[in-house]
Amino acid sequence: MADRAPVLDLATLKAIEEANLNSFPSERSVVDGAWVARLSPGNPARRVNSLNVMDPRDGGSAGRRLAEMRAVFARNGVPFHLRHTPLTPPELAAIADSEGWPRSGDTDVWLREVDGAEAGAGGPDDIRAVDLAAFMAGFAAVGGTRPETVASVALQRLAEALGRVAVERLAFRAEDDAGAASGVVVAVVDRGLLGIYDLAVRPDVRGRGLGARLVRRCLAEAQARGCRLAWLQVTAENAPARALYRRLGFRQGYGYHYRLPGKLPAW
Repeated sequence: MADRAPVLDLATLKAIEEANLNSFPSERSVVDGAWVARLSPGNPARRVNSLNVMDPRDGGSAGRRLAEMRAVFARNGVPFHLRHTPLTPPELAAIADSEGWPRSGDTDVWLREVDGAEAGAGGPDDIRAVDLAAFMAGFAAVGGTRPETVASVALQRLAEALGRVAVERLAFRAEDDAGAASGVVVAVVDRGLLGIYDLAVRPDVRGRGLGARLVRRCLAEAQARGCRLAWLQVTAENAPARALYRRLGFRQGYGYHYRLPGKLPAW
């Protein structure tokens, strides 16, 4: 079966992108119409240090507004990145193209309807709901999603970002017979949408279905809360994760990437 899902309508795209902002709040923000600058000085994560535009129709005076936003990033000591999504106005994309901004970080957003199929996935006792501290301890213990995510500064920044979530945050931790963390996942509920983040499984227990069970637990919680759609982000090169999510019924909804400019132009 192909990965691609039907083309999303503008309202659903905006709802998912807004939920993404709510799921990982930045320390600071500057808003200009549908343009949202997300700023977290000292945090290397681009998802909280980038310009996001929430309406493709808000492209007026793009050159001037872009220069102003880039100045905001410089003033706050944050490297400028444009997070390019299907909501990015054509006028802004044209500037990036004309100036030859390179792209990086290609990522897909995959979706799945919440249909009640996971209603019985409350699951065995080895997966339990936990608070943020227990999630973070488990995330560090299993090695995170990549080695760099469990560096001390990265763990601190992740805990700070998750601690700022104002909508409903859910965290689950799986443990082995000795009580040691074997897998973790975070989910965020926002206006009928469930976003799934930071699924991590300990290397020695991978390939045994634990990742799938953690995701199903999130889906069961989504169904219990009346969510209509679950979504997650997966990088283009992460073949094992893509295979897992495909087996669980997720399909690609849309993609995004980052654009990084050179020198600040004069407008």
